Amino acid sequence: MKNRLASYLPKLRDCRVAVVGDLMLDTYIWGRATRLCPEAPVPVVRAESDTTAPGGAANVVRNLVSLGAHAHAFGLVGDDSAGHELLAALGESGADASGVLVSASRPTTVKTRVLAGNQQVVRIDREETSPVPAALRAQIAERLQRAVRGGQLDAVILEDYAKGVLDRELVADVVATCRQAGVFVTLDPHASNRFEVEGLKLMTPNRAEAFALAGMYYQSGSLPLSGDAPLLAVGRKLRETWGTELLLITLGSKGMALFAGEREPLHIPTQAIEVFDVSGAGDTVMAVFVLALASGACPADAACLANSAAGVVIAEVGTAAVTPDELQHALLELHEYPAELG
Repeated sequence: MKNRLASYLPKLRDCRVAVVGDLMLDTYIWGRATRLCPEAPVPVVRAESDTTAPGGAANVVRNLVSLGAHAHAFGLVGDDSAGHELLAALGESGADASGVLVSASRPTTVKTRVLAGNQQVVRIDREETSPVPAALRAQIAERLQRAVRGGQLDAVILEDYAKGVLDRELVADVVATCRQAGVFVTLDPHASNRFEVEGLKLMTPNRAEAFALAGMYYQSGSLPLSGDAPLLAVGRKLRETWGTELLLITLGSKGMALFAGEREPLHIPTQAIEVFDVSGAGDTVMAVFVLALASGACPADAACLANSAAGVVIAEVGTAAVTPDELQHALLELHEYPAELG
């Protein structure tokens, strides 16, 4: 199985994928906690360095490029220093950012994390979450449609962080345009937006998002997956409601649950040895799963590759992107998966 999964890696470079959604800039303030603050029961962190990285939908783009794929970004940034920095980072990475609009009336979403000794102390969000004006959203849709109809894409990823870029009309238009062109569409949903648009190839919610999107009260679960009745019910309802061909529910340290076809859902156990930071892990999962599907992998193999990639990035602190060499090494260290995964 390891050899079969590894055989897909060279093919990832041939894939052309667009990412549409909420682009962000992640900033990190790294330091040391020196004492408790006298004014409040919080630590005093002495800042030592600052770093930035593409976040949100931009982190999916970063992961695609890191794996050698041709990535196209579509979305919105503000006409501010953060927006210009994010556009520069996307361009320097090799991504095509011609689908990104610059708005003078809307700030770039920035998430700032303060870390002391690799432990996150606080996160500060600067953002505007109201719906993006219809005129701007129409421009994003028009640029994407041009790329799809021009035969430039194999897949489109919709990334919803509830920052106002995606709405039901835009999602429906994207799905319809892509269906006509033979391009498959995937969605990483946010719990607050139940678009319920049919025609999606894949959805990748985490457990909490899955329950919320299904309109069901959240319940924790346990393995084996066959005994997790609440999750199985949620999976069935989401597939019935959204009509998505594939549903991959991420389960944190417990791995993933893949719902595909008429067969019983598959549990794919986590490959992480140590977990330092789950920031952006879902972005990596989506990027690798889509690239694997576009490269001809079956859903189970695509999920295994995505799971191995997630194990790489959550072992690092901060938003990270997996490289082909890292994924190759992770496959060499791969635990044995259940027999039904091949």
